[in-house]
Amino acid sequence: MSPFPIKLQFFLTYGVLGSIGPLMALILQRAKGLDTRQAHLAFAISSLGMLVSPALMTYLADRDVDSRKILRFLLAAAAAALAAVFFLQAVAAVIAAWVCYSILFAPTLPLLDGYYFNYERRHGGAASADGGYQFVRVWGTIGFLLASIALAAVIWGTGGVGSALWCGVAWCGFAYLGTYRLAPCPVAQAGRTRVPTFDAIRVLFSRKVAPMCAGLFLVYVAANAYYANMSVLLESEVGIAAGWIAPIMGLGVAIEVGYLFGLGPIRRLLRIRGILLVGLGTMALRLAALAYFPTIATALLIQVLHGMEILAMFVVPVIYLDRVAGDSFRNSIQGAFIIALTVPARVTGYLVAGEISAHWGTKAVFYFAATSAAAAMLVILAFFKPVPAATPGAAQGST
Repeated sequence: MSPFPIKLQFFLTYGVLGSIGPLMALILQRAKGLDTRQAHLAFAISSLGMLVSPALMTYLADRDVDSRKILRFLLAAAAAALAAVFFLQAVAAVIAAWVCYSILFAPTLPLLDGYYFNYERRHGGAASADGGYQFVRVWGTIGFLLASIALAAVIWGTGGVGSALWCGVAWCGFAYLGTYRLAPCPVAQAGRTRVPTFDAIRVLFSRKVAPMCAGLFLVYVAANAYYANMSVLLESEVGIAAGWIAPIMGLGVAIEVGYLFGLGPIRRLLRIRGILLVGLGTMALRLAALAYFPTIATALLIQVLHGMEILAMFVVPVIYLDRVAGDSFRNSIQGAFIIALTVPARVTGYLVAGEISAHWGTKAVFYFAATSAAAAMLVILAFFKPVPAATPGAAQGST
């Protein structure tokens, strides 16, 4: 089987995020009339729902339920939920529909990661060498970028940020169709573990992974606090029109492509721990700079460092989790990571950001996020020591 269908699926699925994510706070606040606290409450409640859906869906995948069918169900239902957000008017109903969308879409990314790692083990382990996962994941970045550009074009054409919801519906449809290009990929040891999610959680809390998780918890709190408010800051403090926000954020995503293609040399130079330290440190600097100097020049310049942040938060951790996972819970460890770490961090980040923003303004959220990112870097520096890769290929330039 050619890896192209997997790359295409990453492209289309991350496109859903690119068509919604850059403006999600503005969508709920300007298009649907929610205030700051209500919008952050919607984000927090949807995060609580993610305690169930990623674990359940990745559990089913490890039980050898066809990942393609799971993805089709999730994408179709997520599209319906986004359409409901557009048509509904009552605040409670809008929040409920947004929560449904978030809960349904959340498992798609760990399912894709698990599908990919199972695929590479069934086809010679090519991705285990220094130069595998990132060359598939980069297609997700490209999809996010192109979707955000399309989003900007739609907003310029319609004059309303609510149109972003239909962009999300369309990309869900594209991703749904993309699953029909994927080949069956049964898990390597389906059914050998009675509850694979429990085994995955035990690994996450082991000495070889827990310090990384502790640092990532702090930085995910920071990420969720600032990302939900980025569009608000750029519009209210910097003075950028809504139609230009997605392209400016897309600049960082475009530069991120270079970081992903260069992950091999970066890993050989910095190793996994070094990537985490540099990525989290640059994140703290980026956020503090934007809060202190809220100008268009700053908004553009900080995009240069965005790719290092992505490597540290969303690429290297996935690679490391696969390194420490067993074949019987290779899907489930990605879902368990969301349960044990991502969801609590999302809830904390959204709720704290909502209160800080309501009392002290949006810039204060960015100072808080910068501080949290710096604390995460210190935790990684003091406590995290990665285990070596299990195979010669995986050990190449990556400790």
